[in-house]
Amino acid sequence: MEENNGIVRKDTDYIQQLDYMTHAAFFPRFISYIIDVIVLWAVAQLTIIPILTVLEVRGVYFGIEALSIENIATTLLYFLYFTLMTFFLKQTLGKMILGISVISSKGTKLTFSQVFFRETVGRVISNTLLYLPYLAVLFTDSKIGLHDFIGDTYAVDNKYKEYGDVIKHEMHPHTERKLKEKEDFRQTADRTFD
Repeated sequence: MEENNGIVRKDTDYIQQLDYMTHAAFFPRFISYIIDVIVLWAVAQLTIIPILTVLEVRGVYFGIEALSIENIATTLLYFLYFTLMTFFLKQTLGKMILGISVISSKGTKLTFSQVFFRETVGRVISNTLLYLPYLAVLFTDSKIGLHDFIGDTYAVDNKYKEYGDVIKHEMHPHTERKLKEKEDFRQTADRTFD
């Protein structure tokens, strides 16, 4: 029986390491964000700028130049793109290219409120703080940024996630029970910024 417990412990440790590997690292996420910004810039140049120019309202602003109609429209495009792409596809174009998806930390389907808090509230806070909260991905065990923490989500590498799902599906029921117990115990600790 003692030998069986040792095997279960090794199996659950292995699965937890595999879960850690599934979390997308900082640099692939950063590159995917750069790709998304380029895509958004191109879309704005092809749609927003011509429309505002034709309507002759491109230079109109409310009080200060930062509140121009062009800036407001571009900002709306930015948040709509990230929110809708993540909600419907679990990834943006940049994440698609690099094989990254966004998942709920509980393993359930992403809700619109999770995506809204992650992609709108989390990004507003992170962008306002000079993008520094994104660096938390480098220092947290679960590789989460402030926007992930706010949305209760993870960004995962699809390839490792698929491998992990196959291995978990083929697990012995006793090992699966022990893993669930460990995950429940560690979930809160893994999402801290210590």
